[in-house]
Amino acid sequence: MDLQTEAGILRYLQSRDETRSIVAVKKLSGGNANYVYRGTISEHGKDSFGGRSTVVIKHAAGHSSSSKKMALYVERMSFEQTVLGIVAEASDNKNNNNMEGEKIETTCVKVPRVLYWDHENNIVIQEDAGIKSKTLKEFISSLTQPPGPRLSKEIGSGLGEFIARLHLYGFRHRSELYPEKMANTEALGLSRLILYDQFPKAASKFMQDQPQFDRDVIDLASKWGGDRLMNEPETLAHGDFWPGNFLVDSAVGAGNEITLKHIFIVDWEMSRYAPAAMDLGQFVAEAFSLNKYRYPCEELMTSFLEAYCKFYGDRLTTTDLKTAVIHCGGHLMAWTPYTGWFKDDDHDTKSKEITLIGAEFIKRAWIEDWAWIRQETAFRVLVDHLQL
Repeated sequence: MDLQTEAGILRYLQSRDETRSIVAVKKLSGGNANYVYRGTISEHGKDSFGGRSTVVIKHAAGHSSSSKKMALYVERMSFEQTVLGIVAEASDNKNNNNMEGEKIETTCVKVPRVLYWDHENNIVIQEDAGIKSKTLKEFISSLTQPPGPRLSKEIGSGLGEFIARLHLYGFRHRSELYPEKMANTEALGLSRLILYDQFPKAASKFMQDQPQFDRDVIDLASKWGGDRLMNEPETLAHGDFWPGNFLVDSAVGAGNEITLKHIFIVDWEMSRYAPAAMDLGQFVAEAFSLNKYRYPCEELMTSFLEAYCKFYGDRLTTTDLKTAVIHCGGHLMAWTPYTGWFKDDDHDTKSKEITLIGAEFIKRAWIEDWAWIRQETAFRVLVDHLQL
């Protein structure tokens, strides 16, 4: 049965008693790793899935869904369903004896519940964020005007609190979860390959006329960050914490005011034990690009970091700040030029611009120029928190 097509996945679902109430599937766009579908549940079969009318079905093959030449480890789906269960259980008051400090989900930021898991075929069925939901990147890009301080702060604060609570939970429960459940060494290696190992290549394209010291720093930071990723299992991290993995469900009220209903954090197959600050760096890099190339929304970054400091801040160190800024700068260099931010007619100009910005972030963090970082970036929130 070909699980990489709509017809094949539907045949699979119809062949099992637990999933037979799913009567139609449609392949969803977005994401490069897995085959993802939305399933429609028959009216009489809703009870099988808690009264839901739609679900999301994910299948992990031994390759990327966007390129069969790119081999991937199929166990990634097992890590996804495991960590979703951890977050859901920790956030359920019935299972944590009402310990507020153990909860990971916030009022508006949640994870989809796992409804079905087939380890043999690497298929997981999850709660659907909603047919009208959009990724945060799509949501902000599609607005007719900037999101405004209130909405930006609501989103940023919710995401900052959520990821801080995840990191805090992972730190407290490290002996239970690592390495037995959440080592995911394949994800660590893949992350190093697609980010830190790309620093020198990304820099070489646009930094030939830059000082030798700046280019040397890129090489040093590439190895330093990659080594930290592989060798310092600090806490449970999402591993791919960017706005493309945040599904936003919203409503428009009186006066066209946007009301946030909820945000689902999805795509957890890269979750692992690693330095917490790398999740921060990835988010800020993408929020920086939203602010620079879509709509002004600096509050998205500052409120995110403020909420994070409130919940996880006692554990933050100067090394964490250095890590977050280097990760952010590297993401701007290695990913932003190639992920649809720029139009064709100014692609090279903008790519060089953001590469040099990313390189400057890395250099300033490497030499620990906290005054520059405080003046020029949203990371001033962390600089002030650390009293540097």
